[in-house]
Amino acid sequence: SVLRINEGKEAEVTIELREGDKSDRRQFLLPATIFDSFGIREGEISREDVMTIMDAEERYRALKRAFDIIGYGRNSTKVLEDKLRHRGFKPEICRDIAEYMRDNGYIDEDDDAMREVDVCVRKLWGGRRILMHLHEKGYAKEAIDAAKTYMESIDFVDVCVKCVREKYKTLPKDEGERKKIIAALVRHGFSMNEIKAAAKIIEYYRLPGDL
Repeated sequence: SVLRINEGKEAEVTIELREGDKSDRRQFLLPATIFDSFGIREGEISREDVMTIMDAEERYRALKRAFDIIGYGRNSTKVLEDKLRHRGFKPEICRDIAEYMRDNGYIDEDDDAMREVDVCVRKLWGGRRILMHLHEKGYAKEAIDAAKTYMESIDFVDVCVKCVREKYKTLPKDEGERKKIIAALVRHGFSMNEIKAAAKIIEYYRLPGDL
């Protein structure tokens, strides 16, 4: 039975659940407009009404948590859904809330994916590693396609040169050491064509102390 309803912008609903001689009081907080739409008043209510209130309250908590999560940084729809699941919300609620955030413009996957590309470039990653990273983050195909188009404006040869300079100083003349660094650059996501072009630039602009 509903024992008490305190209403403002949010409805604070106190329910007493009874089963035989046992009873349990629980409080639920949800938007007043949503609660009003249920047409529930103080007094005896059905099990279905209790389930309706519980589901609405969990969705409301999940929605508030979703806004907290996106306030801390970029999230794809899939990542937001996973984060909500990890916080204990029901899978179908996590999916619905994540899709709501996307459909209402709170998540702009295309823009977020392009901003994620910028972060990866600052880490001196090559294009292949960046695309793999975007797939792992759960971005939709459309967002990854937008990121690919954006990446066409990035000079990955220059990024490769910077990567070599920062991490290895140069490409050594010793063949064994050179192959190790090239293999590492491939793992960083650069193509062999990009690595070869970067090597020519590094060879031409050798710095004092280069091996």
